[in-house]
Amino acid sequence: MFSVLRTIHDHNWVVGITVFVLVLLVAIKWNKNNYFFSFLNSLFTSVFYSKKFAEKRRVEITEVLLFIASLLSISFFIYVIIYGDTFVILTYLQIFFLVTIILLSKYLIEKIIGDLFQIDQLMGRYLFYKQGVLSWLGLFFLFPLALVFYFQDINDSILLLGIVGVSILVYAIKLFSFVGLYQKHILSYWFYFILYLCTFEIAPYLILFKVIKIN
Repeated sequence: MFSVLRTIHDHNWVVGITVFVLVLLVAIKWNKNNYFFSFLNSLFTSVFYSKKFAEKRRVEITEVLLFIASLLSISFFIYVIIYGDTFVILTYLQIFFLVTIILLSKYLIEKIIGDLFQIDQLMGRYLFYKQGVLSWLGLFFLFPLALVFYFQDINDSILLLGIVGVSILVYAIKLFSFVGLYQKHILSYWFYFILYLCTFEIAPYLILFKVIKIN
């Protein structure tokens, strides 16, 4: 009789990333309990953003931790889409740093644009809102599904594309809901707004997936 050797994958890095994301979320909840639950409901209600917009905007440690957790989550989802259940930490770190560089570069450039057009307050709210939606999708939608796909060894490209499509649709709907609230200010610069969407909201993500695919 011939014995069949079963391939055993080392999941230590994946478990470590998952634990680290959970630790960050616990730290946020421990530091600001109301902030955490308010953010948890932010995709369905506008209370979280209305409260934050009323405050004097400054970067808080909870926002930094939330941003890091979302970067880890989104990077892991992208990794699972491309490479499936074979995990290589160096490849994951490459995706993580690429996602980080693109998002931070976009943020800084958009802040500069806001200062140039003297709409820094509106741009600041837009960037905070946009990052909040992206973080929510990454943490509470894409990351859990990526874990299911990874550990269950699900290789259904149609289902993955469906998840990506739903994420993009929700992201776009939330952004246009923000545009609806501030349409009087935005429509005054409609040409620049369309140019902005093509340059900063579509092109960077196409470049990201293209670069990852090439690598």
